Amino acid sequence: MKNLIASGLSLIAMLLIVGCGSNEKRTPQEYNNELMTIINGNEQEISKMNAAMTASNYDQATIVQKEWSAAVDRDIKKVDSIGAYKDDKQLQEAVWDGLKGYKKIVNEDYPKLIEIRKSNLTDPTGEQQALENINAAFENMANKVNVASDAFEAKHVK
Repeated sequence: MKNLIASGLSLIAMLLIVGCGSNEKRTPQEYNNELMTIINGNEQEISKMNAAMTASNYDQATIVQKEWSAAVDRDIKKVDSIGAYKDDKQLQEAVWDGLKGYKKIVNEDYPKLIEIRKSNLTDPTGEQQALENINAAFENMANKVNVASDAFEAKHVK
């Protein structure tokens, strides 16, 4: 009985050791691709939002906004669970920051833009400001993630 318990505890300890080092088992390319796939998933949401806004379907845009917000929350959790690559957090943090940027746009700028367009109020300044915020944030996030991805590959891909 003692041997069975000791064997069971040894197996649990071994599984914990193997499981905790999961990023050590991935190649740098696999790690980079996994993070890029997560953040690039927002392109689908952008397309859905653009389709709804172009069609002036603001009720659908509101639905897309809420679904997108929930998707970003899930993506942030995924990035958190993936962790750093061999104690290098730069790429993970850049993707995490990018997702936080999407969250801000989705929860602040898009609702303003939807409301302006939905209400048929003439607010060219408010509409233009919301659009500029969205576009600048997208560009800034993409640049930061791309720089971090390039630096990660330069450091880890031999």
